[in-house]
Amino acid sequence: MNYLKTKPYRSESYRRFVASFPCFGCKIEGYSQCAHSNHGKGLGLKVSDLETFPLCSVRPGHMGCHQMHDLCLDMTRDQRRELEQKYVERMQRIAREHGRKEFKEAA
Repeated sequence: MNYLKTKPYRSESYRRFVASFPCFGCKIEGYSQCAHSNHGKGLGLKVSDLETFPLCSVRPGHMGCHQMHDLCLDMTRDQRRELEQKYVERMQRIAREHGRKEFKEAA
């Protein structure tokens, strides 16, 4: 079988924009990374950069919300998917409010 694959949207500028916000998990500032949703990705593949949100990185004395989220600690996979959807929607709303070109409405 031959399946058509669409190339996911990639933008370093957008990933940096996402990482500039406080962690959606613990709200700490200055440690955020651009976390990709785990829904719909394949082995070694990430989803579109538009399906991202800020989570904090590993640092001394703290595992980091990004790693905890990816390891699905303290939640089930279904809970993680639900949380990811909320985080993605929240980040996209913020991006629209900031006038990001990725979310500008076609006139």
